[in-house]
Amino acid sequence: MAPSKELTNRLEDTLRRTNNVLLKQGRSILVNLEISALQFNTLLSIREVGSMTMGDVCKNLFVACSTATDLADRMERIELVERVRDDKDRRVIRLRLLPRGNEVIDAVIAERQRFIGEVLKEYTEQEYLELSRGLELLAERMELI
Repeated sequence: MAPSKELTNRLEDTLRRTNNVLLKQGRSILVNLEISALQFNTLLSIREVGSMTMGDVCKNLFVACSTATDLADRMERIELVERVRDDKDRRVIRLRLLPRGNEVIDAVIAERQRFIGEVLKEYTEQEYLELSRGLELLAERMELI
């Protein structure tokens, strides 16, 4: 059964609002750590896919090469990432996550999880299971496309 346009619009709106609240909650930690949202997104990308070339950073974050280079410089200065030469092609430089970069990611995720836990306290077990199953199914189907 195909969902109606109204239902699809409501779902997109709800997901966007939820994402905005969650991002805002995570940013509260970033401000204290003096790290930008773009730097955090870069850290997440590197953690998810492994070390990345500057070209990969540009593609994943939709930024210009000059922006990615400036970003990498700042992140390297505060010891979130390091530049390393590729094993197979020494001309290629990759960004690799450093322990402090992992600590930042872990701190933000922990804050987001704490926040979600607070929100879910009001849910019954049945409501929680329905929400969890629905979101898991949505994520699985979105990842197939």
